[in-house]
Amino acid sequence: MDEYRRLLARVDDWYRSAKERHPERVPCARGCRDCCLGLFDVSLADRDLLREGLAAADPALARDIRARADAILRRLRASWPDLSEDLDGWDPDEIDALCDTLGGVECPVLGPEGECRLYEHRPLTCRMAGLPVVDVSGAVVAAEGCSKCALTKDEVPRLDCDTLRRDERKLLRARYPGKGGVPLLIPQALASGG
Repeated sequence: MDEYRRLLARVDDWYRSAKERHPERVPCARGCRDCCLGLFDVSLADRDLLREGLAAADPALARDIRARADAILRRLRASWPDLSEDLDGWDPDEIDALCDTLGGVECPVLGPEGECRLYEHRPLTCRMAGLPVVDVSGAVVAAEGCSKCALTKDEVPRLDCDTLRRDERKLLRARYPGKGGVPLLIPQALASGG
C-alpha cells in the first residue's frame, strides 16, 4: 500500500495546488458534500484503503458505516439480484446503469455534517472529485466539477493522467494478480461481509 499511498499523494498535491491558487473559488471543505452523492466504482486498492480506515475507526462509527453500506447494497440488489462482492466481468455500460439505479444516494462514509468520516482513507476518485481534470496535453479528461467550484479547465493545474493511470494499473496488477482491474462500489468495499 505504500506505493499506492505515494500515487494518492501525487493527486493530493495536484488538488492542493488548485486550492492554493484559487482558495476563494475551490470551496471544498468539511460540509461540502456534492461529490459524495451517487455511486461510482473504485479499485481493489481503494477497497483495501477504505477497509484499513474502517478497521482503525471507532467501533460505533465502523458499525454505522457498514450498516449504511449494507442498506445501499440491499436496495441495489432489489434491481440487480446478480450483484456480488465486486463488479468482475461487468461491462462499463452495465456499471454505469448500476450506479444510476439509486440516483444521488449518499456515500455510506458521509457523516451528518457532510464530512468524510474516513477522509485519510478515501479512494483515488474521491481525491480527484470537484475539479475539472485536465491532462498535461490540455485535454479535459473528466469534467465533473463540483457545482460550487468555479474553476475552468484553463485555471486547473495539469495532471499527467496517462502516467497516473499507467502507474495505477501497474500497481494493481502487481498487488492483485489476475484481478487488478476489477472494480467495485464503495458500499461493496465496506459491507459487513467484506
